[in-house]
Amino acid sequence: MTVTVRRQADLPISLWPNGCGRKADIAAGPGWLVAFAWLDADAPFSDYTGTDRTITLIDGAGFALRFGDGETLDVKPLQPTPFDGGRRLDCHLPAGPCRVVNVMTDRSVWQNAVRIGPALPTEPGVTVLVALDAAATLRADGQAHDLGRWDCVLIEGVVDLPGDGTFATLHIQPAANGA
Repeated sequence: MTVTVRRQADLPISLWPNGCGRKADIAAGPGWLVAFAWLDADAPFSDYTGTDRTITLIDGAGFALRFGDGETLDVKPLQPTPFDGGRRLDCHLPAGPCRVVNVMTDRSVWQNAVRIGPALPTEPGVTVLVALDAAATLRADGQAHDLGRWDCVLIEGVVDLPGDGTFATLHIQPAANGA
């Protein structure tokens, strides 16, 4: 089991692959990525064919994902929203800029799940916790980790996680199809 704390303020910021927004990668592995993204203006999303995405609004009033086939998903604060990363879509920000945490997994190899709440024991695979409170504490690997808002903890393996605070827990595990 490994536990790595990543301070949000220390994450380098880069452009989206399509150049229409900004992101900060939290953690990545073969076929998966967890990142913050800033949605500053209406913009198209990048095409990630073969990828399952779950986007969770962590700052801002909300926005709409408008798919090429006419479907619209309203993304509301702290409500994980899964979608197919290969669908053509645009993001519409009627109430101003937003920040999200985004998990993307190659569906042939991985599956992802996101939940909001207190820290709970992890499962096999990779878990990324994002602190949603201004101050949170997580106890893992025999020590207490004091976290600020949007600080992250990457955990590989199974561990009990007593702590204080509210977290976005992003879990990545092998796909059920066994690929």
